[in-house]
Amino acid sequence: MPSKKIERSSKYRIIGAPEVDDNPLLAHLDLPPATDSEAFLALALRPDFQIEDASLPAAIRRIRINRLRNFFVPTQPVHREALIGIGSQVFHGYTHRNPFTVEGQRRLLGGSIDQPYKPTISFIAGHSGMGKSTLVDRILVSLGQQVFHHNNFQGKAFPESQILWLRRNLPEHCTVKTLCSAFGEYTDQILGVPLYEGLFTSTRAANRDHLISQIRKIITNHHVGLLVFDEFQNLSLMGVGAEKIIALLVNLRDELGLPILIIGTYGSLHLLERSLSTARRLAEGGYYDLERPASADNDGWQQFCKIVWPYQWVHKPVAYNDSICEALYEVSQGIPGIMLSVFAKAQLLAIHSGTESVDADRIIRVFQDRMKPLHPAVAELRKSKSHTPNKFDGIYRSTVKDSAPDETSDTIPSETHSLPVETKPSTVKNRKSATSERQSDGLATSKVRAKVMNDCPSDISSAFKTT
Repeated sequence: MPSKKIERSSKYRIIGAPEVDDNPLLAHLDLPPATDSEAFLALALRPDFQIEDASLPAAIRRIRINRLRNFFVPTQPVHREALIGIGSQVFHGYTHRNPFTVEGQRRLLGGSIDQPYKPTISFIAGHSGMGKSTLVDRILVSLGQQVFHHNNFQGKAFPESQILWLRRNLPEHCTVKTLCSAFGEYTDQILGVPLYEGLFTSTRAANRDHLISQIRKIITNHHVGLLVFDEFQNLSLMGVGAEKIIALLVNLRDELGLPILIIGTYGSLHLLERSLSTARRLAEGGYYDLERPASADNDGWQQFCKIVWPYQWVHKPVAYNDSICEALYEVSQGIPGIMLSVFAKAQLLAIHSGTESVDADRIIRVFQDRMKPLHPAVAELRKSKSHTPNKFDGIYRSTVKDSAPDETSDTIPSETHSLPVETKPSTVKNRKSATSERQSDGLATSKVRAKVMNDCPSDISSAFKTT
């Protein structure tokens, strides 16, 4: 999760744009990246690693291999699109909520206002293990500290606490009341003061208008800039109740005037298929599809593998080659969370066996022999002709939820974007010299995203060079 460190110093910048310089809610924030390369650097997350680590005792190296969990490589253009798009929407939303303007004061006091802009809802979709939640973590961190305590601004007293974002997961079964109450509890938690939880426990709390009015108190009192709803696919289990939650999101967007971000697997898209109006409303701010690479020939996949491969805590690291790229794709089918789990497990077993090296054959053997719970999910991806098979996410999530680490082996404990799969991988084939990436036709009519950038930076791997 993003850091919840509270910033207490009022460091405001002057950038030459009055709508930012004269707004205390914006003047302390970092601007969204101006270029694709800046967006990559803002999102990238690599584990702490030095070449000398390979000489450490085996017990220490086993522990440090867990650092592979702290790895995010934004090789897809959509990663950077999401950062720039969502960051820009947060800035745009705050522009019209400047508490030092008449309009901003009216908002704070609940007065009538002319809505000069329309806040948006954005959607990040992708398979489990593709790094959706990690991407959002990185986007939120890039925006600034979650809580910022103001004191004064431009010589005027401004003793306010600003919450940049509020984020909650949608449970498998929830109501409008429990969802709103979760935001109240979370706000108290990050502020460290019991202010809002009790607002949702009264007998009136079953009324939708009352719930929205209580959420409005949190949003306005603390100048919340973004609401984030994760695990959106859980609404598909709720039947009619899902429509009430979606209606709540749209009302929050319209009545409170701030952007909303929702995150989910492809199962979420079934909710959008019910109505073109719903689909449009839930993706007006951008639809960001974290598609898995269709083959090992995908440029983003190859770059991801090249960046990850040097992070080895074994004595005899093998030089990267095409067979390694193909093996990593074969066992993961392009899902980064699975790939990192297999890579970590292969290193652990290399240390345990004393071979102290990892190559393409070991990757395949480790997956076949030691990661059988993942086989069914990987098999589902391998046989699927579309990038959005319905079964994969259910199998993957069930595997992660039900599996427990083996105390007798060198297993990295499972986590949200970790293990899931099962199927005998076929023999790794030689990579074709000129294969075009398979284009999926699934959900073509549902895609509403707009590309901001087309190409990856030419040398993004330099940001991940090991020292």
